[in-house]
Amino acid sequence: MIEINQVQTTKLSILDGIELKAATFFEKDFPAHFHQSWSLAYIEYGSEYVAYNDTPFLVTKNALQLIPPYSIHKNWGDKNMAWTYKALYISDDVIKHVSQKINADYAYLKSLPYFISYAYSEVEISEASVFNILEQLFLDALDDHTPPDSSKGTNEPFEDVLSYLSLNYNQSITLETLQREFKINKYNLQKDFKRKIGLTPLAYQTVMRIENSKKLFYTDMSLVEIALESGFHDQSHFTHSFKKYVGVTPGRYKKHTNILQDW
Repeated sequence: MIEINQVQTTKLSILDGIELKAATFFEKDFPAHFHQSWSLAYIEYGSEYVAYNDTPFLVTKNALQLIPPYSIHKNWGDKNMAWTYKALYISDDVIKHVSQKINADYAYLKSLPYFISYAYSEVEISEASVFNILEQLFLDALDDHTPPDSSKGTNEPFEDVLSYLSLNYNQSITLETLQREFKINKYNLQKDFKRKIGLTPLAYQTVMRIENSKKLFYTDMSLVEIALESGFHDQSHFTHSFKKYVGVTPGRYKKHTNILQDW
């Protein structure tokens, strides 16, 4: 029997301690969010819907999906069916190495919202297989004469705001704070930021807090310490936000976090 709504994370010994997430969910909706690193996911069982720019499509068993850093997306399960997947969180250095090997423009690859392909056999998690998968995903995208539109678009007016939120993710920031800092009407900022980026400024900051909090689970810090260090007012607020975006509570996540295992 498949255990649902379960996440297990492990830092592997390959690729300088790459993080592997194994998860199973049922009737779970993940709101719009992003990851700070490249995310390579493989569906082992079932299917899920993924949406970029609010345009959804279904990915099924054996789907390989690579999502660049900060690409806004949301995903949810197919009705009445659990789905199981594994995801690897890959550093920029690995992606740059692959792009150089195939003579591809790294900036162009990073500008695309996602890469999708299907595996014809079981995916082996090893350094060689990861490089092969990345190469094929990138080559397929480069061969496509009509690549998907970037979900990022041109966000120059918001680069300073994004940088401010990223650097101060664990500080108390309100729309009034941003209005004072950037001399822009808070209501216009809220509306334009959501339209251009895909999240409100404060939702963006919450995702930054969640993403950074995950790194602390590999330390000896308590859940309360992780919550406060990540910028949450208390553990209750942390637990609610973490479960919303990750799918399980911080306690369950920490219980299934392992460090540097051979694979």
